[in-house]
Amino acid sequence: MKTASILRKPFELIPGTSICPIKKATMTENYSSFKTFNDKETAQDFAEILKEYGIDFYIEEDVLEFDPTYANNELDKDFHIMVKQEEFGKAKQAYETYFKKGLDNAPPDYYLFSFSDNELKEIMAKPDEWGTFDYLLAEKILQDRGIGITETEKQTLKTERNKVLMEQQKEKPSNILLYYIFCLIVFPIGILIGWAWAYSKKTLPDGEKVAAYDSDTQRHGKIIFALALAIFAFIVVWKVLDLTT
Repeated sequence: MKTASILRKPFELIPGTSICPIKKATMTENYSSFKTFNDKETAQDFAEILKEYGIDFYIEEDVLEFDPTYANNELDKDFHIMVKQEEFGKAKQAYETYFKKGLDNAPPDYYLFSFSDNELKEIMAKPDEWGTFDYLLAEKILQDRGIGITETEKQTLKTERNKVLMEQQKEKPSNILLYYIFCLIVFPIGILIGWAWAYSKKTLPDGEKVAAYDSDTQRHGKIIFALALAIFAFIVVWKVLDLTT
């Protein structure tokens, strides 16, 4: 989200203090990350829009709990607005309806007005990298310049973007070999990397969850994860036996 901090000044979302629920990262099955922010206040403000439209949500705080340096460092935390997967379309419509009301109030010095036609088209092609307001304003500016984008063209852009986002990451053979070695020497790294490769998922703009890594990388991830766990179990058993003898 490239406009979260900018929107708070010229387009104040919700007056007063937000009281949206904040939860630690969980494994809630039917919810997916709808929008992500790196500060709590902005996430709460944006979540209030969903509350106005009666959309069920909660805010999830995503932080590496085993790292004590995260405790008081808000910049290292992500705050996800979690929405039910089947309500992603409704949530997007709510944001579009809300922000369309403010398009005519955008200040003349708002940075998108200085963008070239190609730069604005780039926003239209990659809406997941921009805020809803910027996406809608980019479309309006193009229309005002006589470069309208039809619904068919927008659907084509969406389809092409989804193809890119669905692409799974493939680790290099050298990296795979390296982490096999790390697994044997420093098993905690093997546990973390193995789990990430085997089970990580990413959320597409429509709420669908897909594997982050290709099948070959997933297979190696499962092996590395299992090896690292086996080494960990062996060390624990060995230590226990050593203490009892």
